[in-house]
Amino acid sequence: MGIFQLVAFDLDDTLYPEREFVHSGFTAVAQHLDDLGVIDAESFFNTATSLFIAGARGNIFDLALESLAVVFPAARVKELVQVYREHQPQIRPFADSPKLLQSLKAKGVVLALISDGPWPTQQNKLRALGLEAYFDHLVFTGAHGEDWGKPSPRAFLEVMGASGVPAAACVYVADNPSKDFVGPNRLGWHTIRVREKIGLYGDASPPPGGEPKATVNTFAALRDLLLARGE
Repeated sequence: MGIFQLVAFDLDDTLYPEREFVHSGFTAVAQHLDDLGVIDAESFFNTATSLFIAGARGNIFDLALESLAVVFPAARVKELVQVYREHQPQIRPFADSPKLLQSLKAKGVVLALISDGPWPTQQNKLRALGLEAYFDHLVFTGAHGEDWGKPSPRAFLEVMGASGVPAAACVYVADNPSKDFVGPNRLGWHTIRVREKIGLYGDASPPPGGEPKATVNTFAALRDLLLARGE
């Protein structure tokens, strides 16, 4: 692939394990319910975690409360979602991700972050990871509206416009082939999928036009791809 002038990263399951945020969020919600006298924190945390491992998504708080036979007004479940999204997360980056960012920065590569999701939540994650200072451009698509979220190419066009780097010299590194690569592929970017064993989307399949140009299973392999010179 050669040397890239700009490397853009996804956040969740690309620079850190998303399961850590889920567990951190469950801990915050469990403590909130405990403080309200609704249910003890350990019972809720264990139930929510078991449901998550079993594949529950979206309505997991409703399911956990129902499983525990807890009477909690449906309207107040939004309160739990807010606690989950707004808590200060206890998360750590993948061991090699700071080293990779440092290496790219030392080579003069422009670094960008393009991440979906509620933007205050994503910003809290990035700050908790201690990685914000590495990036020249941050695009939290949730701050701009639904039409900015992947697979839309709008965030990628924004980064190109702000950096002045042409598509052929850009690469996007992400984990979820069901949505991450359609936009940058359409623009002529290079795309790399990081397929971590513990990733939530390890078994996800790409739609037409959403296949990554390369797939790696380790940060060592990713580093080799991003820092290789020549073709």
